Formats: sequence, C-alpha cells, structure tokens
Amino acid sequence: MKLHYNLDKSFGPAGAVAGYFLIAVGVATIYQSFSGAILIVLGSFMAFSNTGASIDIDNFKIRFSNNLFGFIRLGNWQYVSPKMKIGLSNTKLVYRVYSMSNRSIEVKNSDFRIFLYNEDNKKGQAICRFKEKEDAEEELIKLSDLLGLEVKE
Repeated sequence: MKLHYNLDKSFGPAGAVAGYFLIAVGVATIYQSFSGAILIVLGSFMAFSNTGASIDIDNFKIRFSNNLFGFIRLGNWQYVSPKMKIGLSNTKLVYRVYSMSNRSIEVKNSDFRIFLYNEDNKKGQAICRFKEKEDAEEELIKLSDLLGLEVKE
C-alpha cells in the first residue's frame, strides 16, 4: 500500500498563478503559432509542479520528491528505521513578491505539518500538511500505527 501527499507548489503561489496565465495565453495563441504550445508546456510546468512525499507502507520506505508537472515524481526512497519518530508542528510560511515599482506583496500561509524525525531527534522533512489541527492529529495517529513509529511530543 502506498500513500501520496502533496505539500507546496514548487514556484510558490505567485509562480502558479503566472503558470495559469501562460497556459491561458498559450491556448489563445496556439491557433496562430507553434509558440502557443511552448507556452502551454511552460505554464503547465510552473502551475502544476509541486513537492510531496510518498510512503510505501509494506516496505517501510518513504520518498520526498519533486513532482514535475504534478505527476512525474523524482526522488530517492529512504528506509524508515524503527528508531525514527514522527511529530506534528505548526508551520507559518510567507511568500513575498516584489513588483516593478518595488512594492512588496506578502502571502501568509499557516498550516499543520507532520514531520519525520531521525534517530537523533532532529527534524527532517515534512510528510504531509493540513489546514485543521484535528485532521493533522488523526493522520499522525494513522501514520504512527501504519509505520510503527513513536509520536514525538
């Protein structure tokens, strides 16, 4: 059994919006020129690429990956040791974009993420994210049972 989780957009929210814009321009111009197809491919790459994690429950492996175009997963599988732990953390991310007039626009994003901790109790990479704490706690208990890992307090 494999579980797949998506975390963040590779180019942030502003890059994803720019990707959707490039797709729209590409669709509008594809009938006039071949460059419209190039814009669609480039926009799809920017809009749909993200990071994520895949968990192979049967083999006790995890893969932190970059998902190109949203479905081509690139990353190495790592063995999950019984000495590892998983824990819940509140994460606050801020994306800042500067305009040509040197004004900044900030997008603040707060969520709850489940992290994998190594044998030395050092925080590793995030496995999954949730908007609500209750959903994150339920998933934490589920992953702890499936992988046989201790929950870090």
